[in-house]
Amino acid sequence: MSAVSAADSGTADDVTRDADEVERRPCPRCDVPSGSPCRSRSGAVAGTYHTGRFARVPRLAKRLRVQTPADRRPGRPWRPGTPPPAPTGPDRPSADIRIGYARCSSLTQELQSQLDALTAHGVGRDKIFSEKISTRLKARPAFEKALATVRRSRPMPRTAASSSPCTR
Repeated sequence: MSAVSAADSGTADDVTRDADEVERRPCPRCDVPSGSPCRSRSGAVAGTYHTGRFARVPRLAKRLRVQTPADRRPGRPWRPGTPPPAPTGPDRPSADIRIGYARCSSLTQELQSQLDALTAHGVGRDKIFSEKISTRLKARPAFEKALATVRRSRPMPRTAASSSPCTR
């Protein structure tokens, strides 16, 4: 058997669960805050978590190493990301009301990547407004519908803006 014991290997779900537990604590070696994977000296995401970090998790303390899951992009430069928010029940009063707007300037561009991103972030298809229209035009019907929906939903909505380029 190799230096890595059989307990160190597992399914992708196990690796992700281990990583989530490790990332609840800051790393004393690379000084990354909690919620972020360890970094190498070059600033890239490390392939394994530093021992001083994962040893703080009692269930992982005796392991020789804890792998960084593939979805954290080990070996690539670290970039802060915006993970999709956790789903909340629509019956909860504190639940966010998510409304999306996607737009492309020309008919040759496609909206699907923007629509997929909005859906991945928890916006229902019935709350996504999209159009292919130039920003030079004063009247943008889908944008006006989205704003009207926001105004009807809450008196003071919390807004977040994101821009992703259209692809051809």
